[in-house]
Amino acid sequence: MTIGIASFGTRSGAAVFNAVLAAELLGRGAIGGFAVFAILDADGKVHHRWTQDGGVGTLDIPASWHDAGIAACISSGPNRPEPLIQFLPGANGCALVTGHRLPHAPNTSDVPINDAVLARLNAGETPQAAIDAEFAQSPEIDAGLIAITADGALGWANSARVQRRSDLGQACRRDADRGFALLHNSIFIADGPCQNLADALSGIAWGALTSSPARHSFLRLTHPVAFRLAERDRIVVDGAGDIIGLETANPALLTAERVGTAGYLSAEVWQGERSIGIAATELFARMSGGTAHPQTDPDSRNLMMVRLSDVAA
Repeated sequence: MTIGIASFGTRSGAAVFNAVLAAELLGRGAIGGFAVFAILDADGKVHHRWTQDGGVGTLDIPASWHDAGIAACISSGPNRPEPLIQFLPGANGCALVTGHRLPHAPNTSDVPINDAVLARLNAGETPQAAIDAEFAQSPEIDAGLIAITADGALGWANSARVQRRSDLGQACRRDADRGFALLHNSIFIADGPCQNLADALSGIAWGALTSSPARHSFLRLTHPVAFRLAERDRIVVDGAGDIIGLETANPALLTAERVGTAGYLSAEVWQGERSIGIAATELFARMSGGTAHPQTDPDSRNLMMVRLSDVAA
């Protein structure tokens, strides 16, 4: 299990979903396979959605879940042992426990460590105290854990074993009304160390929680867009981030009949008459008749943009 995130506050469901979807787009490695997404609803009831392959973008998540005040997710490569909710247990009216590596690994009492943390939370311990106590007893367990309670208390840590890894990323940000914690490993990003990915995901999650602009943002191909031959590659978007123009310096795209790269890495992103960013991932589409058509897979309709530092959202 390669990435875990938990969040509290308004739009926590969106914060968690967006962060994991961005990891699938920006990252390479053990990502985009199995995923489990969970919320506590307004009555404190636990709800799960899960998939064995295709990542969080393939989950049938009700729109109302994006507004959930408590949410969590775990994701990694495909085809993990059933039942998948063993990797993200929850208790009605109490808490969710997610993590990365092997959060279901048995502790010294032969109990899955995430279940042991959940039992401590049910007994009234705080998330941080519960996680710290379990890792103190099992320092060499291969797990990192994040726990969140129904009242928004948040705790997280890696075991001593996991902390020695060189491929980690982590982020935590919170104030009185909202916050999240994120842990990942074995997900690599093109522009530097693994922590760079955690930093990007942090901005995306915080942006969803606060309705504030993030340096990385999503662009979407929601309808067919015709290519236009130009001197350089350019992706044109509207104010909602929907792609409305694709300019290319590669004439082969105007006659291509295949699935391929319709929006090139590092292409300029324009809105109206101004440059607002650079494509941080590529857009894959079905190309036919000089037009890029959205694919069925929701992930393939998205790309990530890095906003220019001197451009406000």
